[in-house]
This record gives sequence, C-alpha cells and structure tokens, in this order.
Amino acid sequence: MRLNTEQVETYEREGFLEIPALFSEVETAALRADLKRIFTLERPEIPRSSTGVPLLAHRLERYSEAFALLLRHPRMLEPAMQLLGGPVYSHQFKVVTKPPFGKLDLPWHQDYGTWHAIDEMPECRAMNFALFLHDVNEFNGPIILIPRSHSDGVLDAPVEPLDGSSAFAKLSDETVAQLAGEHGMVAPKGVAGTGLFFHGCLAHASVPNISPWPRDNVYSSLNRTDNGIRNHGRPEFYANHTVEELIPLPDNCLQQFALGLG
Repeated sequence: MRLNTEQVETYEREGFLEIPALFSEVETAALRADLKRIFTLERPEIPRSSTGVPLLAHRLERYSEAFALLLRHPRMLEPAMQLLGGPVYSHQFKVVTKPPFGKLDLPWHQDYGTWHAIDEMPECRAMNFALFLHDVNEFNGPIILIPRSHSDGVLDAPVEPLDGSSAFAKLSDETVAQLAGEHGMVAPKGVAGTGLFFHGCLAHASVPNISPWPRDNVYSSLNRTDNGIRNHGRPEFYANHTVEELIPLPDNCLQQFALGLG
C-alpha cells in the first residue's frame, strides 16, 4: 500500500495522517478478541498500575498470533517505509488499554524525546502507527495531538518515572502552552479500524476514559534499520535491542486469520 501525494504532504505538514477504515471490522474484531486473554497473562511485558490494573501489553507478537500478523501487515509497514525512506524494524509494539471509567492518562510528550534521551536513538527516523480497536470519540480518552509541533524538533523535557512503565521524557506545561498557542490541538476520532500515522517528534497526550465505552489502541513504533538505538539499558520490550527488518506479509493475512477463527 502506497500513500498518494496528498497524504504524504499532509503527514509532512501536519505531523500526522489519519486514514479511516484502514482495517476492516473483521480484521479489528480478530485483534479485539484476543485482548481479554492477553490481559490475564502474568508476563513482564504486561505492566500493571500500583493497584494491579493492566495498563499496556508490550511485544504482542510473542504471545498473540493475530498481533504478530499486524506487526508485519503491509497497510502499516509500507506507508511507514515510504514516509521514513527505507526499511524499518519494530522499536516498540504495544496495546494501551483504557477500560470504561478508568484512570489512565499519558502526559504531554514527544516519543522521540524519550527514545533519544534514554535509548540514544541517533535521529528521528522513527514514527508511530496507531490502530483504533474500538470506536474512539471525545469521551473515551482519545489521543490529543498538537499539529505541526514536529517541525520544532526535539524539545527540552526532563526524564521522569511513569506509573506502570519505564522512565519518560515529559514536556513542561510552559512548552505545551507555547506549542498549543501556535498550533492548536486536535483529537483524532473514528470507528474501529481507523489508522493514524504520526511523527516521532509530534507532541501528544491523552486523558482518562471517563465514558462507559472501552478504548484500546495498538501502537507500533517503527524505526529505520540504519538508526538503531545505542543504549540497551531499558528492558528490550520497552526498546528493542535487535534490529530485524520487518518484511510485509500479504495484504489478506489478517483477514484470512480472522476467517479461520470462524
């Protein structure tokens, strides 16, 4: 799958590109169907809050056949390779879960800020892909982006601890206020199956899910194979220590898997 000229220009200008219905309901349902099992597992890749509530599930390809297919799906990989200008590998691959009436929020940050400060990723030749596994609306904790903030490059951000996760480069309130004053904010919303590509330097955050509806998003952080991290101090499920090029599978791989479940 290749992006057209308008889509590439939108990504480069705004720092993100939203594609509605990138994956079908059949495909997203197959992924959703495995979440309940995944979050019952006791694994180091599945951190929990101080009260024992699961927050994320990292390196899903190790223990989920459906998510292993998604990691190599051409509708995710091929646009990423096109935007980054070369082959990619998986730096991170996770689900962030926000059950109804939950409390999980993620402070303002640039992902590359953490990858550079902690993992010593040389350059921002990395990006994120988010897949909505449920319908996302203004009430169930959508991701909030500051458009065009990627054009400011890497911003100063102190590294702080984050509940249920590793250290984290958090943007200050003053920095966020300045960026929002210049560029505003957007909260991409859409039906399950919507895909969102966004730049590694794009400032973003999310608030708790105050609604009665779930919100689970998959996040695949893809890095150019010639831009591997230099510091392997974090557990490798937070920051992959191995550069292994991802080769796209056939476009119908997840659909065929879903049909096999039936």
